[in-house]
Amino acid sequence: MFEQVPVDVDASEIIEATIHDRAQARDAGGLQGELLSARVDRVIKGSIKTDTVKILLYRGCPRAAGGHGIVLGYLQSDPLLGLVLIPKDHLVR
Repeated sequence: MFEQVPVDVDASEIIEATIHDRAQARDAGGLQGELLSARVDRVIKGSIKTDTVKILLYRGCPRAAGGHGIVLGYLQSDPLLGLVLIPKDHLVR
């Protein structure tokens, strides 16, 4: 998670979010990761129109260090998990 929107990184979805829950999950392809549930505090860019969002961190990608910040990524529909936000290049700083 970023504290401010980075100027050198672009993504289709950019939100300010507060993480309130974490759980281990598998996507429809069988890849294991951590599913974060987050409140959407502000949509900076993109099509997210909900109050909450699921953020999927695949195994091996850095974990979100804090509970609040800026997340950049893209939306992906998963048959098992529903609509999830995949952090840009699986990078959460």
